[in-house]
Amino acid sequence: MKAIIMLAAVLCLVSSPIAASAPQVAESGVYKPGPGVSAPILVKEVKPQYTAEAKDTKIQGSVILECVVQPDGTIGEVRVTKALNPGLDQEAIKAVRQWRFKPGTKDGKPVPVLVTLEMTFTLRDRPPQPAFLRPPLASGGEGSKGQPQAAGVYKPGDGVSAPILVKEVKPQYTAEAKKAKIQGSVMIECVVKTDGTIGDVEVTKSLDAGLDQEAIKAVKQWRFEPGIKDGKPVPVLITLEMTFTLR
Repeated sequence: MKAIIMLAAVLCLVSSPIAASAPQVAESGVYKPGPGVSAPILVKEVKPQYTAEAKDTKIQGSVILECVVQPDGTIGEVRVTKALNPGLDQEAIKAVRQWRFKPGTKDGKPVPVLVTLEMTFTLRDRPPQPAFLRPPLASGGEGSKGQPQAAGVYKPGDGVSAPILVKEVKPQYTAEAKKAKIQGSVMIECVVKTDGTIGDVEVTKSLDAGLDQEAIKAVKQWRFEPGIKDGKPVPVLITLEMTFTLR
């Protein structure tokens, strides 16, 4: 099972940064997010595109990338760790190289930080999307980035930073779902409150009644660094995709 954060109309799979105890640094001088090392924050996103060949053959799935966000917020080295299709792999790389971030920091200074991203390609009625980092629309209308909804909940965008996951609890299979070999994803919209806890939770794509409840139970235990606007924590709406798989 895996849980994919999509701070997009996606999980951002906003992929999420590699979890590791930190500060840790590889031989190349690249850090991993953790205590003492902040995770980069996306400020510019470019979506990956389908190739004509992949669309014709109806290829769907995810490309997982490891990449380094450099101290200037640009993308350095990029490596495919889970391939989907040669053409789509290259489209994912091409897109992520155009992303820009507020860089991760250590001791108050920007440092190169290793992150993992999951680019999901789907032939549903929407373009391929990254696993995280595009704000979902709250009920009641579209609204512009950085603007609060009627309930005072913001979306990541101009002037509003996305929450950063600091504690994850994985969802569990129910005995019934395991016996029936149910696999797939539960889509959840939820509000990350100003103290980093989870507020309102709503299932927007159901998989199985029991697994839906397990997904909700898990996500209510997640903890975040809250989203920020004008230097102050604000409630932020995000979308999560909880994937259940029987490997």
